[in-house]
Amino acid sequence: MRMTQTAAVPAAPPAVDPRDLRMPVWVVVWLTISAVIQTYDACYVLLGPLSHAGGPLAGFWPGHVFYGTFDHRYGQFDAFGSAQSWANLIEVVFIVWALLRAKKWSGVVIGLIVTVATFWKTVIYFLVEASSGLEMTRQSLERGDLVGFLMVAVLPNLFWIVFPLAVVIALGRQVHRVGRAAAASVVVPAAEAV
Repeated sequence: MRMTQTAAVPAAPPAVDPRDLRMPVWVVVWLTISAVIQTYDACYVLLGPLSHAGGPLAGFWPGHVFYGTFDHRYGQFDAFGSAQSWANLIEVVFIVWALLRAKKWSGVVIGLIVTVATFWKTVIYFLVEASSGLEMTRQSLERGDLVGFLMVAVLPNLFWIVFPLAVVIALGRQVHRVGRAAAASVVVPAAEAV
């Protein structure tokens, strides 16, 4: 009687879920809304004083004019606010690029990168304001308008931390899963494994 020896068949590498190779619909919606808002916002800041209170274009930005009464960075020229607006426009270019590639892996990666930028840009905005002793926003607190300060200056800006963070987590998980599947599918010859 002859015994045959069979080699163990290696497990197949985990397959990449095709959904991980494209952006989720909710991320596409968020990035689209984000691009529109960032463009609108940047135009308001960069067109000041024409767009600011009393300017001939102020009617196009009534919400920003009101917001400028709580955050003077928006109500008057501020170098940091201006720089952040230019960064918004650069982000919009990358957002559009990501949206054009939303059904491809590269769109997921570009979307992740630009959303990390959006998240940290907003965190830095808050840190600059906190580090300056609320230089641009404290006047609303000094006049006793804590509710207005929280509802107008803080709450809306938190959306620019919460939503990008959710996108970073979602796209980051996709990148992790695809990377793990890709790493598992790489066959390393025994001689090179040592």
